[in-house]
Amino acid sequence: MYIDCMNTTEPAELFPASSSDLPEIFDLYKAAIAHLDECGMHFWDFNRYPNADDLSGDVERGELYCVHDSGTGRIAACVVLNSGYDEQYNNAQWKYPSEQPLIVHRLCIHPDFQNRGLGRAVMCATEEWGKTHDFHVIRLDAYSGNPASLALYGHLGFRKAGEANWTKGMFWLMEKEI
Repeated sequence: MYIDCMNTTEPAELFPASSSDLPEIFDLYKAAIAHLDECGMHFWDFNRYPNADDLSGDVERGELYCVHDSGTGRIAACVVLNSGYDEQYNNAQWKYPSEQPLIVHRLCIHPDFQNRGLGRAVMCATEEWGKTHDFHVIRLDAYSGNPASLALYGHLGFRKAGEANWTKGMFWLMEKEI
């Protein structure tokens, strides 16, 4: 099943994070990492990656975006958007050539807000953000042992273009033309 972002009923609005958001952002990532660990997925570690320095740098560069829960006002999700990528991205068989693709990093949904379609909504908002900023291709990497994220990206029309082996395991390199 392919999900068309133009027909999604649960929109998300991306807000640039500020330094005053960092304590809540750190808590969000720590909670998500603890949840992943409980599920047997150990690809993130707040002491190594993503850590406070990574996320603080993302905020300083204006690359970290938040989605607030409309009911509570809490930060429910975060995503980093830029054009930077690891050299292993060069090993992929990209179908859609782009000198400057939009790269999605560190998409994170707080466990309190998971299983509500928020990941889909954030990715659809990311796609719209990319279009308004003149990007034509979105690329990302996803942990090969995370079936929920692989399914989400597949449903959204992303295709696997290669693999990367990092310290924490195998990651799929994925892309979508927008």
